[in-house]
Amino acid sequence: MPDLSRRTALLSLGGAALTGTLALAGAAPAVAAPTAQPNRTITVYLVRHGKTWLNQAGRIQGWSDSPLAEAGVAIAETVGRNLAAKIGGFDAAYSADMMRHFQTASGILSAAGSSLAPTRIAGLREVAYGGWEGEKQSTAFPQLAAAGPLDTLAHIIDAFVASNPDKTLPTETWAQVSARMNAALTTAATDRRLPMRYGGSILAVSSGMSITCLLESLGATVDGAIENGAVSTLRYARGSWTVQSVNDTSYAG
Repeated sequence: MPDLSRRTALLSLGGAALTGTLALAGAAPAVAAPTAQPNRTITVYLVRHGKTWLNQAGRIQGWSDSPLAEAGVAIAETVGRNLAAKIGGFDAAYSADMMRHFQTASGILSAAGSSLAPTRIAGLREVAYGGWEGEKQSTAFPQLAAAGPLDTLAHIIDAFVASNPDKTLPTETWAQVSARMNAALTTAATDRRLPMRYGGSILAVSSGMSITCLLESLGATVDGAIENGAVSTLRYARGSWTVQSVNDTSYAG
C-alpha cells in the first residue's frame, strides 16, 4: 500500500452524496431566492459537524448517519459561544439534513443565545461512499489504494467510485459535490429576505469532505483534514465567493 501522505487524513472526514443521475434532483432548494440586494457582503461561517459515534469508531460516514458523541456535543457548544463572542450572532442558519449536522447547528445556536432554528438542506450533505458506507476505514484503505492514485481529493473520491463494493448504492464526483455545495450556499447568500442585523452572517454546518471540495473549487488550499468543529469563513459579494479562512480550530478551543 503506497504512502498516502497528507491526503490520508482526509479519509477520516466521512462523507455522503449522490451520483450524477441521482444527484439531489428531488431535493428542495435551501430557500426561495429571487435576487440579492445589490452591493452587500454576506459572510458564511462554514462548520464541520462535531464528532459522531461513527467517527469515534473509525467508520466511513457519508449519507449514513449517527448522533454526536459527547465530545461532539461539547465542541458545538464551545464553537457557538466563541463565535457569538466575536460576531454577535447569526442572521440565518443552515445545516445538512442529517442528524449530526442538525445537532451541531442547534448546539452552536443555543450556545450563541440565538433564537434561530437551522434550516435543513440536502445540498450541504457529505460525499456518498456507496457500498463503503459504515465500513472500517482500515478495511477500505487497501482497496482504495489499488483503485488509483490518492494524491488529491478528487482522486480519493474517484477511488471510492471505482472500488464501490455495491454499485446499487450511489457515489458522486468531486465536481458534483463542489457544485451542489456552491449552489446551496449561494442560494442562502442571495436570499433578499436575509436580515442584516449581524452584518449578513450565516451559519452553515456540513461535513469535512464536502467542505474541502467546495474550498478547493474556490481556489483555497486545504492541507489535511477539516477538523470536527473547525470553522472556514467565506465571503459572498457581487456574485463571487472568496475564502477568508480554512479549518480554523480556534473557536473549538
